[in-house]
Amino acid sequence: MSSPSSTAQIAPPTDRARRRLSTLGIAMIVALLLQVVVGMADALWLDVPKTGNAWATSAPLILLNAHLLLGTAITLLALWMLVDAIRSHTRIWIISTLVGLLGVIAALGGGSAFLSTNGDPGSSFMMAIGCVVAIAAFIAPVVKR
Repeated sequence: MSSPSSTAQIAPPTDRARRRLSTLGIAMIVALLLQVVVGMADALWLDVPKTGNAWATSAPLILLNAHLLLGTAITLLALWMLVDAIRSHTRIWIISTLVGLLGVIAALGGGSAFLSTNGDPGSSFMMAIGCVVAIAAFIAPVVKR
């Protein structure tokens, strides 16, 4: 005789879970596009010193802080979406949120390196590539629905 836990099957994703992930995916795309705009504003007006601590002495700090705050929110949303995708057992969302999270982490690493190296262009490029990867990853399942 088998126990109830050994016969339990993974439930298929519900329409509610799919709709929630799609809504979060659209929110993520909007947040990433907003991050691009704030990042472009940073590129235009942020004065990163050539020496010293760029984290503390970059100006205007409001742009940098907005970029950092939005980046933190995006990272948390990407983590939340990955957990939600895994719990819903939706393969396309699991793959896309994992790739999207990796893109967000690459962008975060590029941003951290950008300020740590006082404005290295390669770090800026890594931020941009990470953001593009994340946007593409989150668009894929939204478009597929």
